[in-house]
Amino acid sequence: MSVRVRDTLSGEMVEVGQAGKVGIYVCGPTVYNHIHIGNARAPLFWDVVVRYLRSRGYDVTFVQNITDVEDKIITKANEEGISWKEVVDRYTDSFHERLESLGVGLPDVEPRATEHIPEMIHLIEDLVESGHAYAPGNGDVYYAVESFPPYGALSKQRPAEMRDTEKSQTGYKKSPLDFALWKSSKPDEPSWESPWGAGRPGWHIECSAMVEKHLPDGADIHGGGTDLRFPHHENELAQSAAAHPGHTFVRAWAHHGMVNFADTGKMAKSLGNILDVEQALERHGRNALRMWLLQSHYSQPIDYSEEILEEKRRSYERLVRLYRQLSASETDSDLSELLASELRERFDAAMRDDFNTPEAVAALFEIAGRAGREVSARPEAAGEFAALGTTIADVLTVFGFDLSEELSTEMDGVRLRYEEEPEEDVLRRAAEREQARKERDWPTADRLRNELLAEGWAVEDTSEGPILSRR
Repeated sequence: MSVRVRDTLSGEMVEVGQAGKVGIYVCGPTVYNHIHIGNARAPLFWDVVVRYLRSRGYDVTFVQNITDVEDKIITKANEEGISWKEVVDRYTDSFHERLESLGVGLPDVEPRATEHIPEMIHLIEDLVESGHAYAPGNGDVYYAVESFPPYGALSKQRPAEMRDTEKSQTGYKKSPLDFALWKSSKPDEPSWESPWGAGRPGWHIECSAMVEKHLPDGADIHGGGTDLRFPHHENELAQSAAAHPGHTFVRAWAHHGMVNFADTGKMAKSLGNILDVEQALERHGRNALRMWLLQSHYSQPIDYSEEILEEKRRSYERLVRLYRQLSASETDSDLSELLASELRERFDAAMRDDFNTPEAVAALFEIAGRAGREVSARPEAAGEFAALGTTIADVLTVFGFDLSEELSTEMDGVRLRYEEEPEEDVLRRAAEREQARKERDWPTADRLRNELLAEGWAVEDTSEGPILSRR
C-alpha cells in the first residue's frame, strides 16, 4: 500500500512506496552553531515518518546531509581563531547530542559535503558540457539560469521577478540570477583541486550530488523547510534536471513550515530570537515538545510560547495517565477490541494521507477519551482494555514519545514530578513540604517527609523541584 504526499512542485498528491521501498532525502544543518528548537522541527518530524513507515514494513533509506563547508562556518572559525574543521566537529557533535536528547534517531546515511567533492565536480562538468553552466576563467563556475526554462516552478516565481540571491564578488556572472557551482580559492579558506583551479563547491550543488549518489533511483521524498524552496531547492532541481534530463531526481517535494515565536515572529539566529534545544528540553521535556510539533501539520507554520508548551505538556500527561491505567489490563471487552481496531484504522489513514500527524493525534485523544469515560462510569472496566492499551502504546512509540519520562504537575506553585501518579493528598503534602524547605521550616519538612515515607512515597529533592517515587 502506498503513501500519498502533497508535492510542492505540482501541488498534487503523489503516491510513493508502491513497491514497499521509500527513499527520503532531507537537508540537514550547516554546522556552525547549536541548533535551536525551530531547527529541530525537521529532524523530529522525519524521525516520526521513518518510524511510521518502518512499523508498516517499508524498506526505508533515510539520508540527511551535513553541510560542513560554507561561508558561515568559515566566518565562525575566523571569529574564534580556530580551524574550520574544529567548528564542524564541535557543532556536528552538538547536533547529534541534541537529536539524542529529543529521542531522534540518526539517518541511515549522513553524508558530508567535503566527502563528496569528486561527485560534485563530475556533476558540474556535466552541466558545463551541456551548456547549462559556464566557467568565465577566474576559477569560478556558474549555473546559467536562462538555459533552464522551467526555473522558478518549484517556488512559483517567474525569473523576471526573482531577487538576486548571490552577489557576485567578481562581476563575472552573465545574469544576476546565475549562482555559483564552484568558487575559486581565497586565502585561508578550505579548497580542493578541480578542472577550474583550486576552490570549493557552492552550497546548492552538494545536495544534487548526494541524492544522485545515495538514492540512485531518485528521492521519493525530498524534505526541507519552506525557507529552502528558494533558492536552495529551486537550484537543486535546476542542476539535477539539466544535467540528467532523463532521470528522476525527486518524486515529491515536502516542505515544513517555520517555527515562530507567538509574540515576536520568526525564530532565527540572524534575528537573535532563538531558543536552544537544551533550554527547551529543560523547560518542557521531550514529550511536550513532540506533542507541540505533532499537533500541527508539518506543512504549516507553528507558534511557540511558554503557555502553548505548558498546555501541550498537560495534554500529553493526561493521555499517558489514562494509557498507564489501561495498560495494566489483562482482559478485553468488546469495546476494547472495537476501539483498538478503530484507532489502528484512523491512525493509518491519517499517516498515509500526507503524514497528517494532527489528525492522527486527534484520533488518539478521541478514542482514549471514550475509554476513559467508560472507566469513569464503570471503574471495573479499567482492567478490560488490554487490546486498546497495546494499540495506544504502538501509536505512542511511532510518535517517539518516551513512556519512561516522569510525569509532572503543579500544586500551590510547586512543580512535582513522578512516574506513578500519587493521590491528591500526597501531592498536596509534597508541595507543603517543599514550601517548608524554602522557608527553612525543617521540623515541618521532616514531619511531612516521614508521613510520605510511611505511606510508601520517597521524596528526592532537586533544584527543579521534588520527585516522588514508590518505595
